[in-house]
Amino acid sequence: MEQIYTIPVNEAFEECRADHSLGCPFCRIYKKLETNEIDLILGASMMEPEVRQKTNESGFCKEHWKKLLAAGKRLPLSLILQSHLAEVDRMMKKPGLVPAMSGADSARRLKDMSCDCYICRRIDANFEHMVETAALLWDADDSFKEKLAAQKGFCTEHFARLVSEARGVLKAKSFSEFYKAVYDVESAYMQSVREKTDAFARKFDYRYANEPWNGEENAVEDAIRLICGSDVI
Repeated sequence: MEQIYTIPVNEAFEECRADHSLGCPFCRIYKKLETNEIDLILGASMMEPEVRQKTNESGFCKEHWKKLLAAGKRLPLSLILQSHLAEVDRMMKKPGLVPAMSGADSARRLKDMSCDCYICRRIDANFEHMVETAALLWDADDSFKEKLAAQKGFCTEHFARLVSEARGVLKAKSFSEFYKAVYDVESAYMQSVREKTDAFARKFDYRYANEPWNGEENAVEDAIRLICGSDVI
């Protein structure tokens, strides 16, 4: 395992073990990867010809255009937009093999571009290695087993991703033990969220309206974080 991946994985699991309010450690890893990519795009990478060519051709998804704008670095973003719009304009004007179909070809190319995102692709490639690293660390490092067992839990997307990636890198016996360890954490998290959600809903029944609140005030937000990720709210 490359240290470049083990360090951020260990850090995220340590932070989330120490503070359960941080939620899913993989959401934390993803967020850091995303922040790093946005900083790079608006910083040093902006002037690298290879990177600029890729951002011109693929652009970004709506969410990352918003986050690039929110970063507040308007000059570098304007330069990225300047060359990206030139590429979009070129694609719109590029003739197809059959002149009568040129409009349809342009629309198809633009549709393909709208489904692409340079930042998403960069994050996904690194994130896959991070998830694989977590499974391999669990298999090789007893201290990481303790870190995983002490987690609050994972969002459902990253729980599924962790299990899927682990199945590809662990041997059958190790995977069986790994799945039990991860499932025990996730099952406890799921039951806790369900109990809070049930208790929250019950408070709106007049028969239980006077029952004291015992931490279920944020049950709706907690349930959405379980389903959608720690930073969705």
